[in-house]
Amino acid sequence: MKPYNQSLSSIATHYDTHVVKGLTDQEVKKRLIRDGYNTLPEEPRETWFMVFITQFQNPLIYILVAAAAIIFFFGNDPLDAFIISGVLVFNALIGTIQEGRTRSILDSLKKSIKSSSIVIRDGRRRIVDDAELVVGDLIELKEGQRIPADARVIFAHHMQLDESLLTGESHVCHKAADPLEGEYLVADQKNMVFRGTYIIAGYGKAIVVAIGEQTEIGKIHKTIEEIQTEMPLQQEVNRLAFVILLFILGVCASLFLIGLIAGKPLVELLVMLTALFICVVPEGLPVVLTLVLVSGVYRLAHQKVLVKNLQAVEALGRTNVIVIDKTGTLTKNEMMVSDLFCDNQRYHVTGEGYATTGQLIHNERVVDVAALQKEDMLYQFGVACALISDVDIIHNQKTAAYEVKGDPTEAALAIIAKKIGINTQEAYTHYSSVYEIPFTPSIKYHAHLFNYNGQGIIFVSGTPELLLQYARTDMTETAHAITQMLNEGLRVVAVGMTSMSLHGFIDTRHDQYNDAIDQALRSGIQVLGVVGIQDAIRSDINTVIDTARDAGMHIVIATGDHQKTAVYVAKKTGIYHEGDLVIDGAQFAQESDQNVIHNLEKTTVYARVSPDDKLRIVQLFQKKGAIVAMTGDGINDAPSLVAADLGIAMGGIGAEVAKQAADIVLLDDSFSHVIEAIKQGRHIFYTLKRVILYFFATNMGEILIVLFALVLNAFGIDFPLPITAAQILWLNLVTDGFLDIALSMEPQEDGLLQKRLLKERLVDIHLLLKMLFIAVPMALAGLGVFFMYYTVDLPLARTMTLITLAMFQWFNAWNCRSMSKSIIEVGVFSNTWLLLTTGFVLLLQLLVVYTPYMHYIFKTVSLSGSQWMLIFALSAPIILLEEMRKYCVRTWLI
Repeated sequence: MKPYNQSLSSIATHYDTHVVKGLTDQEVKKRLIRDGYNTLPEEPRETWFMVFITQFQNPLIYILVAAAAIIFFFGNDPLDAFIISGVLVFNALIGTIQEGRTRSILDSLKKSIKSSSIVIRDGRRRIVDDAELVVGDLIELKEGQRIPADARVIFAHHMQLDESLLTGESHVCHKAADPLEGEYLVADQKNMVFRGTYIIAGYGKAIVVAIGEQTEIGKIHKTIEEIQTEMPLQQEVNRLAFVILLFILGVCASLFLIGLIAGKPLVELLVMLTALFICVVPEGLPVVLTLVLVSGVYRLAHQKVLVKNLQAVEALGRTNVIVIDKTGTLTKNEMMVSDLFCDNQRYHVTGEGYATTGQLIHNERVVDVAALQKEDMLYQFGVACALISDVDIIHNQKTAAYEVKGDPTEAALAIIAKKIGINTQEAYTHYSSVYEIPFTPSIKYHAHLFNYNGQGIIFVSGTPELLLQYARTDMTETAHAITQMLNEGLRVVAVGMTSMSLHGFIDTRHDQYNDAIDQALRSGIQVLGVVGIQDAIRSDINTVIDTARDAGMHIVIATGDHQKTAVYVAKKTGIYHEGDLVIDGAQFAQESDQNVIHNLEKTTVYARVSPDDKLRIVQLFQKKGAIVAMTGDGINDAPSLVAADLGIAMGGIGAEVAKQAADIVLLDDSFSHVIEAIKQGRHIFYTLKRVILYFFATNMGEILIVLFALVLNAFGIDFPLPITAAQILWLNLVTDGFLDIALSMEPQEDGLLQKRLLKERLVDIHLLLKMLFIAVPMALAGLGVFFMYYTVDLPLARTMTLITLAMFQWFNAWNCRSMSKSIIEVGVFSNTWLLLTTGFVLLLQLLVVYTPYMHYIFKTVSLSGSQWMLIFALSAPIILLEEMRKYCVRTWLI
């Protein structure tokens, strides 16, 4: 019998659990050993041998293999073919090592993506990592939660789920606890909830019936929580290499035809053109790009910023508009009722956060809540707050912090009820739940219908303007108190009650109850009181906002709070200044897109906005050409988080659906880390530019030298290659490869936030001109040295050319540390990796020059001290030339 066919008692018996107390800790340990952890199966890891083999699965590598084959079969010396093959193996080894490091980093990042659930074990509520759930666990389900495992519903209170991930159907699914008869498809199993789906509204309890790969999601091996490792910036560089490759193909084809016409031997032409191809191929660049991107993401993780999608790295650096959902980002999201207006009396409430300790102060005297009578309105107000609050507040003994499952505002109402002296469990003995309408931004209230001695009592909380609109009595004093609270920057929530008949409801159809409750509220509400809820503004937020403004970012608040509350917080944090525009949801809905876009730069506060409004705000900014980051923490923020160029979710307080929709998760909810993340993103961007500049500039120098020789040969002038294919590979993989990695370790530079990346591309005309500026002197010096020696001693001439190009590369690595700053300004000793690597490649180069075995492999000879001095004299001026260029950039901004 399937779980959905079984009754509640048979479910409990079948899975050996208790529908109230859940499993015992001892039983959980046994089941963990028996069934394993609640994790989805991952694709089997490739062996290290296969990782090594995959390093060769690259079109550029194929070209080098073809080049080795050409040289082996047609060249004068097959040793060059073995050298190319050996260098390819060396490159594959480096790539394999880097793959191992990347695996390690991504594995540690995956461990940071954790979700938890409320589990009842031994009759006590606990927050447990989803991975530690076992079959038979009794779990509580709340709005905004992602279902952690397949489970049989045993209690559902108007629980609605989005199961589109599993079923492909976008409509809302209503859940109930009643058993079903017969066979049902997954989409029709109304008393089952499935891993990976989301609770849109309501709450309930369920018994876990399948975990890990036994879940419906697990059976089809379709995970929803994988870090994406696609690297768009690497793709952009590969596209650049592809364009250059096409260009060289065209050049080679032309030279090949010219050479054939000039009567050059076919074999000689193939060998020389192969050398040109080797100059172009960016053999080591993918490895360095992987290192830069993954290391950057890892550094962000250490700063409590989890980048789920590496595509976000580019958006980080380019962001110029940040749309902030106020609560939890600018504020701590520790909601506490600080002021209360009830029965025309104003009370001040003491305490901190979600701690239940605190008192009510009236006229500077502590209110004796123990003396309250059930007829007192303050007591009735407390009962309403207790029963309307669908939330669990659990104190974490280890961290001494409170973990809230549910809406933070309702958590504040639950706490004020306790401070008034209301025992929630006792209240539920008198009031039996009948029906609940969860709060949504569209209806602006949360209503809960109870059966109280046969009478229908509705407790309601919501926006003060709505409840005052439905109030039965004069609310002048209450309205005045609300205005005062709003002016003080408090979030104001009104609480009331009314009654309705329970007769005439033949079933629990949602539309019947919804309509009846709505009609009862419109017929008149007794407003019991209003609360002013305080959410402390983060202490460092003003400095962070100022830093963001200095970085050229436009920051706006988009919140569902009242306009006065939103403006108060915006002023306090430095987002709003005199003269800025403020717009509320009703006005925003009536404005045309054209008018809104016209005022985008002037508007800093959007108040009383719905999720659809937030989505529209993001899209209008994008329509104007902005790169938009959006922060959010609730299930209703998911559409705008997905639509934004950079979705940022709150890791501590955020709903699971928001975390899933976002590109980045702030693990400690602090907005200050958003700015740090943007700074790190820009550092990654400029690091990539430096690496690409260095790599292609040095390759371009080699290309010009080989191209010069090929052109002369194509036109019938017998001119040998200034550098062999093996020597080119040595330069590209050993000298370039190590120094590229060292450049990627460059410390974060100053002034990153003052730079504007919106329209700046990774590879643009300015970067290409810089490449030429570096490559042309390198090629001229290399050719000059070769001309001096090639008629006397060809091996010596090629050795001199090789060392000249290598020394240019060493100096260029230091030049490329900054696009505009002098080497002295950057600091000679600030990049220890570059110092060590320069020394290491110098040692390798000395081995090539002075080791007999290397002489044989690379066709080199030993050099004298005077020859080294000549090479130094030719290559060192590139430092001065680049310093002059940077000076001109700093002086004339060219």
